[in-house]
Amino acid sequence: MKCKNDLDERQLLQRGNVFQHGLVLFFVLVAVNAVLKDDGIVWAEGMWENMLIIWAVVMLCLGEFAVKEIYPMGGGMSVIYILEGVCGAFIMVFGIIETATGAENFLVGPHTLSRTGAQIIEGASMVLLLLVFLGKKVYNRRREALEDEA
Repeated sequence: MKCKNDLDERQLLQRGNVFQHGLVLFFVLVAVNAVLKDDGIVWAEGMWENMLIIWAVVMLCLGEFAVKEIYPMGGGMSVIYILEGVCGAFIMVFGIIETATGAENFLVGPHTLSRTGAQIIEGASMVLLLLVFLGKKVYNRRREALEDEA
């Protein structure tokens, strides 16, 4: 299988560091969740605890890839960021509509996120990743324009 990117050795090392950061965050969040569960604290409804932990790790890795421009799939990653942002916007908007109309609550307990609350947070984080990706593109274009003027 042919590699789709042209990363130098430094960028490959940075990419490894990104995965290492994701793995460390995953273990920390799982440990914190286990301690909370042991104390009887449920912070999200059902499977959404696990989904939000996994999504936090994915968000960290994709955000670092965008900021450092070390995409695992090369230029094809822009499609992933755009589709992810659009899907996140739909998830977030539908969750907000459900909450605003009273069909669902954001919280099911005093400190427990409902399914809809978790979906709103997940959708917002997907949109945030798209904004980070687009912000980095705009920053690069402005920086190139300033360098061309100088």
